[in-house]
Amino acid sequence: MELHHDRLINGLLKADLGLLTPEDVRDRLSQDVSIHVESTRASADDLWPSIWFLAAVLEREFIGNIFINAGIRSALPAPVPLSSRCRFADNHVGAIAIRVGEFVNPVTEHEIIGDTRGNQITCGELLHSGEKANPIGCCALAGYLGFAALARAVGVPSFHETWKKPFLVMPFESSLTELPPSFGVLGNGQVGQAFLSLAFFLYHAKYKPTVHLVDKDPFESYNYRTQVLLTEDEKAWLGKPKSEYLSGLCREWKWNSSFEHTEIDWGWRQRRPGQWIAFLGFDNMDARRVGVEGGFEWLFECGVGTDFCRPRVTWHSLPAERELARKIFQEVEKKSWSKSAFALSLGDGPAECGRLFFENIQATAPCLGLVAVAYTWMEIANFLGGNRLPYSGSAYLWSQLLPIDRTRI
Repeated sequence: MELHHDRLINGLLKADLGLLTPEDVRDRLSQDVSIHVESTRASADDLWPSIWFLAAVLEREFIGNIFINAGIRSALPAPVPLSSRCRFADNHVGAIAIRVGEFVNPVTEHEIIGDTRGNQITCGELLHSGEKANPIGCCALAGYLGFAALARAVGVPSFHETWKKPFLVMPFESSLTELPPSFGVLGNGQVGQAFLSLAFFLYHAKYKPTVHLVDKDPFESYNYRTQVLLTEDEKAWLGKPKSEYLSGLCREWKWNSSFEHTEIDWGWRQRRPGQWIAFLGFDNMDARRVGVEGGFEWLFECGVGTDFCRPRVTWHSLPAERELARKIFQEVEKKSWSKSAFALSLGDGPAECGRLFFENIQATAPCLGLVAVAYTWMEIANFLGGNRLPYSGSAYLWSQLLPIDRTRI
């Protein structure tokens, strides 16, 4: 695969950051990154989910080693193993250092600091309440910090920096004591896998849900760079149907799992009786509209943007209503990237096919999916707590932490 066909490198080239070739981007991403966590908080009931999420996206964003300095010698329970480039170490500092729940003074320009407790997330300082972190906050924090590391490495300029806040309060309207006993996941790519990964931590050591997975595609080699449930052993998943492979993984977690390797179309209905909710992890609007009519009680959806200079995520919580879905999921005009420096170097042939192919790749980074699904699971928690109103939300990952927009539809 050509380097510029990689969805992450593709997005960074489209951002036109002064990196003129794919090799320039690769070189920037070849450095080591270290994660430092206060050892008393590196436990399964506190910051461990954030450690795993952060390491999982950094090993996909960066080509160097990821050092985990947290006072633990090996991984705690996790959805899948981290790669061999993720190493548990003592006080090893990479070219970029990320501190989670830990502060050193003075802070160098190469260090990124963040923390989460309860429903609060902070960047640049610590939180001092007695609450522990919860998996939803851990997932969101890892996404914000993961993009910050990427932005530092390649020089993504801050977006609306004057609006950033020292901390965010995620608008939970209920506790996280209740979880859905069953749900469907339609679309098993980047955001679908981030959704399942967060569910692993939410359900761990509690009860086991029933889940039904639906997707039409098999895995391809480039999927590893953005999809967090794929291990470095490519032979285990390459060419296999996404829904079938991930259903088997869910069964390894002791969940009740089934799958459909199919493309849903108008008239498709889920075949499970009872009141089901569904997560829509599709990358196109038509499939979202089809999913809304699939026979679920309530639906949750999120999406990730492709502009790395304005890294935006969106989410929705909505009932199964056709007209509402038609209003929300409208096709948007595709942005043209043909004037970026690298794009202009392509397509010298008569049909300019190289440039067209470059433009048609949907650029993304795995950290975006983490923030999107964290806010989506927040909406699920609010729904289970009794809020049966439709909501729409959006957030930007950079600058940190820009206020989120969450409104009733």
